[in-house]
Amino acid sequence: MHNFYPENSLESLQAAVKLLTEENDRLTKQVEASTRKDRYQESQLRFRTVFERSRHGNKIINSDLEILQVNPAMVSLLGYDRKEDLIGTKIIFYSPKEYQKDWKLLQEKLWLRTTPSFSLETCLLKRDGTVIWCQVTSILFQDHDETFGYTIIEDITEQHKLLREKDEFISVASHELKTPITTLKATLQFVNRFMKSQTGIPKHVSDLCRKAEANTIKLAHLVSDLLNVTYIEQGGLSINKSRFLLADIIDGCCSHVQLEGKYFITYQSDHKLEVFADEHKVDQVLINLVNNAVKYAPDSLEITISSEQLSDCVKVSVSDNGPGIPPEKLAHLFDRYYRAVKKGTSQSGLGLGLYISAEIIRRHQGGIGVNSTMGQGTTFWFTLPNEGTV
Repeated sequence: MHNFYPENSLESLQAAVKLLTEENDRLTKQVEASTRKDRYQESQLRFRTVFERSRHGNKIINSDLEILQVNPAMVSLLGYDRKEDLIGTKIIFYSPKEYQKDWKLLQEKLWLRTTPSFSLETCLLKRDGTVIWCQVTSILFQDHDETFGYTIIEDITEQHKLLREKDEFISVASHELKTPITTLKATLQFVNRFMKSQTGIPKHVSDLCRKAEANTIKLAHLVSDLLNVTYIEQGGLSINKSRFLLADIIDGCCSHVQLEGKYFITYQSDHKLEVFADEHKVDQVLINLVNNAVKYAPDSLEITISSEQLSDCVKVSVSDNGPGIPPEKLAHLFDRYYRAVKKGTSQSGLGLGLYISAEIIRRHQGGIGVNSTMGQGTTFWFTLPNEGTV
């Protein structure tokens, strides 16, 4: 084959192509690096703008809780004049002693357990000694192979004050209602027992008295819930344990439901099964779970209460054959004031029963949960540790 280019010319051309390719790669990488740098700078500018202009207190901290940067809102929130007054100090220094554990918990959750985000309510001290309540939300982010915490602090002092005033009102009102309701319930119970021993009393009269007693018991439970929420918030929910048979409290916890004459409640378990717990509080949990079954599965006329002895605890379950609870609502059922009400329906209650039940079981160092399948039914359960495991 005829070689159009002399051999030395071909080698020169190949060398030139190689140089052009290398230069093109170098320029391409340079352009890409410049683009990345521009994007990073643009991102940093947006971040600084949001950080500086936020109406909430913003700060960046390291794993030692040292404040590395703050925005003007954070400086103002704590009553200082300059950023330099805060930068280099530790956020825990601005917290009352009894609330410093909250920041240590945040430190543990974020850096020791690598939780990506964490929120809590806590108190901070302003420069003049004023205590303010704050909602704290913190997330981790990486910058140059270092991990920092970006924290937003919102002043919720006014909301907290209103909530405390509401709780105080509820507490006073509940205490005032408790005595007359207890008297009314006892009177109606006496009337119903008396009517059972008499003949010739019209059926509609006895039915009305029975319904009056059932609704009075419901009202007593509502007042009890309100009082217990107050005790929980004030840290005064006491647990007084004793040994008792679970079967002994089953009938009592279902009396208000049985009075309606509509639901059939069965207890499937060993009637000699004992637990070591607060009998009154466990009775209250069972009442709440039975009420829940009646409320959210009104067409499920059969409610089953069962218990079983496990290796380290006793498990108690309350089951219905109702429509089930949507999966997206299950995670919120034990939240305060949450009510899984279906759209277009109206149901009574304060949304406190499950919240209180969860607190009671937590203070027994037990567990509580729910299993539900749409169209098949729902089972609420709780566990109580065996004596010697708590």
